Amino acid sequence: MGIVWGGISFDGPYSITAWDPSFRAAVYAIMDKQDPIYRPNSYRILYFGESSNLSERGFYRTHQKYRCWLEHAGSESNLYIGIYLMPDSTEQERRKVEAGLFEQYKPPCND
Repeated sequence: MGIVWGGISFDGPYSITAWDPSFRAAVYAIMDKQDPIYRPNSYRILYFGESSNLSERGFYRTHQKYRCWLEHAGSESNLYIGIYLMPDSTEQERRKVEAGLFEQYKPPCND
């Protein structure tokens, strides 16, 4: 399974409520499904972020953009996450990838 954003293959998408985060550095994509009945594999990007440890306690519910994600997705059950693992990467390397994705897609919750 995978989804490509900006030429980068992200693992997922996974329902954010069923996702089991790993203790790894990564760039992540938060998405929703706009039309789950007629276009079940069509995702809309809401946010790109980076983390040195995806398994941080309460990662997504305590995220500063969680409310924005919910506003766009309509509910937590319509939130999905994709992961681009970057083991041994620096914050600067992850932020560079994140910035390139932001420039290309301009997600509504990355402001």
